[in-house]
Amino acid sequence: MTILETFKYVSIVVIGLLPIMNPLTTIPLYMALTQRMTPETRRVQARKACIYAFCILTTFLLLGNGIISLFGISMPGIRVAGGIIILILALRMIFSGFDTSSSVDSEPDEIKHANLDYSFSPLAMPSLAGPGSIAVIMSFGSQIPEGSLILGDAIVITGIAITAGIAYVALSAAGHIEKLLGEHGMQAITKIMGFLLTCVAVQFLASGIRDFYIEFSTI
Repeated sequence: MTILETFKYVSIVVIGLLPIMNPLTTIPLYMALTQRMTPETRRVQARKACIYAFCILTTFLLLGNGIISLFGISMPGIRVAGGIIILILALRMIFSGFDTSSSVDSEPDEIKHANLDYSFSPLAMPSLAGPGSIAVIMSFGSQIPEGSLILGDAIVITGIAITAGIAYVALSAAGHIEKLLGEHGMQAITKIMGFLLTCVAVQFLASGIRDFYIEFSTI
Protein backbone atom coordinates (compact mmCIF):
# COMPACT_ATOMS: atom_id res chain seq x y z
CA MET A 1 0.00 0.00 0.00
CA THR A 2 1.40 3.38 -1.00
CA ILE A 3 1.66 6.43 1.27
CA LEU A 4 -1.09 8.12 -0.75
CA GLU A 5 -3.44 5.17 -0.30
CA THR A 6 -2.67 5.05 3.41
CA PHE A 7 -3.40 8.77 3.73
CA LYS A 8 -6.68 8.26 1.84
CA TYR A 9 -7.87 5.48 4.15
CA VAL A 10 -6.85 7.39 7.28
CA SER A 11 -8.77 10.40 5.95
CA ILE A 12 -11.83 8.22 5.42
CA VAL A 13 -11.69 7.13 9.06
CA VAL A 14 -11.34 10.72 10.30
CA ILE A 15 -14.13 12.00 8.05
CA GLY A 16 -16.41 9.16 9.17
CA LEU A 17 -15.65 9.47 12.89
CA LEU A 18 -15.33 13.22 13.43
CA PRO A 19 -18.99 14.18 12.75
CA ILE A 20 -20.15 11.42 15.11
CA MET A 21 -17.69 12.25 17.88
CA ASN A 22 -18.37 15.97 17.23
CA PRO A 23 -16.20 17.56 19.95
CA LEU A 24 -18.10 20.85 19.53
CA THR A 25 -21.09 19.28 21.28
CA THR A 26 -18.80 18.29 24.17
CA ILE A 27 -17.54 21.86 24.72
CA PRO A 28 -20.62 23.08 26.70
CA LEU A 29 -20.46 20.04 28.98
CA TYR A 30 -16.70 20.44 29.41
CA MET A 31 -17.05 24.16 30.17
CA ALA A 32 -19.82 23.57 32.70
CA LEU A 33 -18.00 20.77 34.51
CA THR A 34 -14.64 22.56 34.70
CA GLN A 35 -15.74 26.16 35.17
CA ARG A 36 -14.33 26.35 38.73
CA MET A 37 -11.08 24.57 37.93
CA THR A 38 -7.74 26.25 37.30
CA PRO A 39 -6.67 26.61 33.64
CA GLU A 40 -3.99 23.95 34.08
CA THR A 41 -6.47 21.49 35.61
CA ARG A 42 -8.89 22.14 32.78
CA ARG A 43 -6.20 21.36 30.23
CA VAL A 44 -5.40 18.14 32.09
CA GLN A 45 -9.08 17.18 32.03
CA ALA A 46 -9.26 17.84 28.27
CA ARG A 47 -6.07 15.88 27.61
CA LYS A 48 -7.14 12.91 29.73
CA ALA A 49 -10.62 12.89 28.20
CA CYS A 50 -9.19 12.67 24.69
CA ILE A 51 -6.68 9.99 25.72
CA TYR A 52 -9.46 7.97 27.34
CA ALA A 53 -11.65 8.40 24.25
CA PHE A 54 -8.77 7.14 22.09
CA CYS A 55 -8.24 4.13 24.36
CA ILE A 56 -11.96 3.30 24.49
CA LEU A 57 -12.38 3.41 20.72
CA THR A 58 -9.16 1.47 20.12
CA THR A 59 -10.27 -1.19 22.60
CA PHE A 60 -13.61 -1.59 20.87
CA LEU A 61 -11.85 -1.76 17.50
CA LEU A 62 -9.64 -4.62 18.66
CA LEU A 63 -11.87 -6.38 21.19
CA GLY A 64 -15.34 -4.92 20.64
CA ASN A 65 -17.16 -8.02 19.44
CA GLY A 66 -15.60 -10.12 22.22
CA ILE A 67 -16.52 -7.57 24.92
CA ILE A 68 -20.10 -7.30 23.71
CA SER A 69 -20.46 -11.09 23.53
CA LEU A 70 -18.80 -11.64 26.92
CA PHE A 71 -21.12 -9.30 28.82
CA GLY A 72 -24.16 -9.86 26.63
CA ILE A 73 -24.31 -6.15 25.76
CA SER A 74 -26.00 -4.94 22.59
CA MET A 75 -25.58 -1.62 20.78
CA PRO A 76 -29.15 -0.62 21.72
CA GLY A 77 -28.19 -1.18 25.35
CA ILE A 78 -25.15 1.07 24.97
CA ARG A 79 -27.32 3.75 23.33
CA VAL A 80 -29.91 3.66 26.12
CA ALA A 81 -27.26 3.74 28.87
CA GLY A 82 -25.45 6.64 27.19
CA GLY A 83 -28.74 8.48 26.75
CA ILE A 84 -29.61 8.16 30.43
CA ILE A 85 -26.20 9.47 31.53
CA ILE A 86 -26.34 12.43 29.15
CA LEU A 87 -29.95 13.18 30.15
CA ILE A 88 -29.08 13.39 33.85
CA LEU A 89 -26.16 15.73 33.16
CA ALA A 90 -28.20 17.84 30.73
CA LEU A 91 -31.00 18.33 33.26
CA ARG A 92 -28.46 19.43 35.86
CA MET A 93 -27.13 21.97 33.37
CA ILE A 94 -30.63 23.32 32.71
CA PHE A 95 -31.89 23.56 36.27
CA SER A 96 -28.69 24.34 38.17
CA GLY A 97 -26.04 25.23 35.61
CA PHE A 98 -23.70 23.16 37.75
CA ASP A 99 -23.69 26.05 40.16
CA THR A 100 -22.52 24.62 43.48
CA SER A 101 -22.05 27.95 45.21
CA SER A 102 -25.19 27.42 47.29
CA SER A 103 -24.09 24.04 48.63
CA VAL A 104 -22.75 23.83 52.16
CA ASP A 105 -19.23 22.51 52.19
CA SER A 106 -16.29 23.27 54.44
CA GLU A 107 -13.78 22.90 51.59
CA PRO A 108 -12.96 25.87 49.38
CA ASP A 109 -14.39 25.55 45.86
CA GLU A 110 -10.92 25.48 44.32
CA ILE A 111 -9.86 22.48 46.41
CA LYS A 112 -13.19 20.72 46.07
CA HIS A 113 -13.35 20.95 42.30
CA ALA A 114 -9.66 20.23 41.86
CA ASN A 115 -10.32 16.78 43.35
CA LEU A 116 -13.05 15.94 40.84
CA ASP A 117 -12.22 14.06 37.67
CA TYR A 118 -14.73 14.18 34.85
CA SER A 119 -12.30 13.10 32.15
CA PHE A 120 -13.42 9.48 31.79
CA SER A 121 -17.10 9.95 32.46
CA PRO A 122 -18.92 11.86 31.14
CA LEU A 123 -16.35 13.61 28.91
CA ALA A 124 -14.66 10.60 27.29
CA MET A 125 -17.64 8.27 27.58
CA PRO A 126 -20.38 8.74 26.55
CA SER A 127 -19.69 12.23 25.17
CA LEU A 128 -16.65 11.75 22.91
CA ALA A 129 -16.54 7.97 22.67
CA GLY A 130 -20.29 7.35 22.74
CA PRO A 131 -22.39 4.61 21.16
CA GLY A 132 -22.27 6.28 17.75
CA SER A 133 -18.48 6.56 17.75
CA ILE A 134 -18.12 2.96 18.94
CA ALA A 135 -20.49 1.75 16.23
CA VAL A 136 -18.55 3.66 13.55
CA ILE A 137 -15.20 2.21 14.69
CA MET A 138 -16.56 -1.33 14.87
CA SER A 139 -18.00 -0.84 11.39
CA PHE A 140 -14.59 0.22 10.06
CA GLY A 141 -13.03 -2.78 11.80
CA SER A 142 -15.49 -5.18 10.20
CA GLN A 143 -14.47 -3.93 6.73
CA ILE A 144 -10.77 -4.76 7.16
CA PRO A 145 -9.78 -7.74 4.96
CA GLU A 146 -8.60 -10.78 6.91
CA GLY A 147 -5.21 -10.75 5.20
CA SER A 148 -4.54 -7.12 6.19
CA LEU A 149 -5.67 -7.01 9.81
CA ILE A 150 -2.49 -5.47 11.23
CA LEU A 151 -2.25 -2.74 8.58
CA GLY A 152 -5.99 -2.13 8.65
CA ASP A 153 -6.06 -1.79 12.45
CA ALA A 154 -3.07 0.56 12.30
CA ILE A 155 -4.87 2.78 9.77
CA VAL A 156 -8.06 2.94 11.85
CA ILE A 157 -6.09 3.59 15.06
CA THR A 158 -4.23 6.42 13.32
CA GLY A 159 -7.58 7.91 12.28
CA ILE A 160 -8.83 7.64 15.86
CA ALA A 161 -5.69 9.38 17.15
CA ILE A 162 -6.06 12.26 14.69
CA THR A 163 -9.74 12.70 15.59
CA ALA A 164 -8.90 12.66 19.32
CA GLY A 165 -6.23 15.30 18.65
CA ILE A 166 -8.81 17.51 16.92
CA ALA A 167 -11.11 17.04 19.91
CA TYR A 168 -8.32 18.15 22.27
CA VAL A 169 -7.75 21.32 20.23
CA ALA A 170 -11.48 22.07 20.37
CA LEU A 171 -11.71 21.54 24.13
CA SER A 172 -8.54 23.55 24.75
CA ALA A 173 -10.13 26.51 22.96
CA ALA A 174 -13.11 26.44 25.31
CA GLY A 175 -11.35 28.81 27.74
CA HIS A 176 -11.16 31.54 25.11
CA ILE A 177 -14.87 31.11 24.45
CA GLU A 178 -15.58 31.50 28.17
CA LYS A 179 -13.53 34.72 28.39
CA LEU A 180 -15.39 36.11 25.38
CA LEU A 181 -18.85 35.38 26.77
CA GLY A 182 -18.32 36.28 30.43
CA GLU A 183 -20.03 34.73 33.47
CA HIS A 184 -23.63 35.59 32.54
CA GLY A 185 -23.09 34.62 28.93
CA MET A 186 -21.67 31.30 30.08
CA GLN A 187 -24.72 30.66 32.27
CA ALA A 188 -27.03 31.34 29.33
CA ILE A 189 -25.00 29.16 26.97
CA THR A 190 -24.85 26.38 29.58
CA LYS A 191 -28.64 26.26 29.87
CA ILE A 192 -29.13 26.45 26.10
CA MET A 193 -26.64 23.67 25.55
CA GLY A 194 -28.22 21.72 28.39
CA PHE A 195 -31.46 21.80 26.43
CA LEU A 196 -29.69 20.67 23.26
CA LEU A 197 -27.95 17.87 25.17
CA THR A 198 -31.37 16.83 26.48
CA CYS A 199 -32.54 16.51 22.89
CA VAL A 200 -29.46 14.44 22.06
CA ALA A 201 -30.11 12.20 25.09
CA VAL A 202 -33.75 11.69 24.12
CA GLN A 203 -32.63 10.80 20.60
CA PHE A 204 -30.18 8.24 22.02
CA LEU A 205 -32.93 6.75 24.18
CA ALA A 206 -35.46 6.70 21.35
CA SER A 207 -33.08 5.06 18.89
CA GLY A 208 -31.99 2.52 21.51
CA ILE A 209 -35.57 1.63 22.46
CA ARG A 210 -36.51 1.39 18.76
CA ASP A 211 -33.59 -0.95 18.11
CA PHE A 212 -34.58 -3.03 21.15
CA TYR A 213 -38.09 -3.31 19.73
CA ILE A 214 -36.82 -4.33 16.29
CA GLU A 215 -34.40 -6.84 17.84
CA PHE A 216 -37.02 -8.55 20.00
CA SER A 217 -39.79 -8.41 17.39
CA THR A 218 -37.66 -10.47 15.02
CA ILE A 219 -37.08 -13.22 17.60
